[in-house]
Amino acid sequence: MGKLKVIKNRIYSEWKNAFNHNVEQLEKAQKENQTSHKATNKRIDNLVLNSGGISPNEVTDARTDVPGNIHETLKARIDSDQNLTEEEMRAINEKLSNQRAEIKQLNKTIAELYGGEGGTINLYVSDERGNDSIADGTEEKPFKTIQGAVNGIPLINSSIFYIYVEPGSYLEDVEITRILSARLEIIATNNVVTNARKEDTGCYVRSITFTYCNMYCSVRGITQTDVQNSPGHFIYFTGTKYGVISNCRAATNTKNISGYLAFGFNTSTTGHVFDDYIANQYYAVKATFGAIARVANSCTGSGNNVLYRVEGSTIYIGQTMQLQGATEKEWTYGGQVLGL
Repeated sequence: MGKLKVIKNRIYSEWKNAFNHNVEQLEKAQKENQTSHKATNKRIDNLVLNSGGISPNEVTDARTDVPGNIHETLKARIDSDQNLTEEEMRAINEKLSNQRAEIKQLNKTIAELYGGEGGTINLYVSDERGNDSIADGTEEKPFKTIQGAVNGIPLINSSIFYIYVEPGSYLEDVEITRILSARLEIIATNNVVTNARKEDTGCYVRSITFTYCNMYCSVRGITQTDVQNSPGHFIYFTGTKYGVISNCRAATNTKNISGYLAFGFNTSTTGHVFDDYIANQYYAVKATFGAIARVANSCTGSGNNVLYRVEGSTIYIGQTMQLQGATEKEWTYGGQVLGL
């Protein structure tokens, strides 16, 4: 009996342990299921059941657009996206239409103002009558400033430009920079009836500078003024294909302005100076950095500090020059002044 009881107790103990283990596994599984159910229920709570529109089961996520706005219904969100797309398309089409109209108007303006490709264009400047804000460059609606006319020229074109300047006082430093055209000239409207070697031309400009303009450029009929406020020169060409100064007058005393030059040519520019009056200047004509300038016999003037200053460049002068100065020639870096 004792042995039978021991066996029964052992069987009972093993069964009890197995039963308890199974119960523990069931409880663990139940807890895992409950955790999963809670996560699922939370997701469902976040997504489901906010009736509206024609559907009772719209989800919050589906009613939320990219910026995070929650619409009342899924259909409202879809309609909003579609409406926005249609509005954007209308705006884009309207913008394209406006741009086409602007381009058409711009082409028309260019054709009217510049006379088409390869033509000759006259632009007018009047200190008395001009207005840069409304000017179109015609004689009836001239520019107020020379710079205003220059600014109206396309940087790249194949036209010939004449800027006609009425007599007046233009206290401006005109900058013509990197314009590429067939030709560009700044001419006083009274150029043909004035003689700069005898008197002021009546068309006064502080300074004119051409910079890297690969074309024929010239200044005609202009008189020097306001030298104290100038950039240190009157008419100056740098990196320009060909520069001409004709019938211009530099007669305001600049000998006390160290380094001031009346006419200058720089950086491989080729230039020609003729029919000009140059008097009482610190430098009358200066050529630097590979420039080549020719000064004709027709130039007159006296009282200059230095007539010709050359720095690694060449100035050619006539055999019977009428220009006079305390020092005729100054040169450095192999520069030369040669007689023709």
